[in-house]
Amino acid sequence: MSTRRKTEELDEARVVCDLQTIRDGALAAESWAPALRAVELLGRHIGMWRTEGRSQTSLADLIAEAAAPLPEERGR
Repeated sequence: MSTRRKTEELDEARVVCDLQTIRDGALAAESWAPALRAVELLGRHIGMWRTEGRSQTSLADLIAEAAAPLPEERGR
């Protein structure tokens, strides 16, 4: 008999629900760091903190930059 776990669809609603569950559990256990991180991620999801703080280069930008030819190679 197979004991494989049924994989559930991972979508936005599931991730938000999981973050809320993590936040609630962490707050109940007084685990402040995971609770704060969950709150931060939920806040970002609803649009908070988009314009504050220093801008960061995205992973996609870093990959594109790494794949771009060097200036001396462009003229060849």
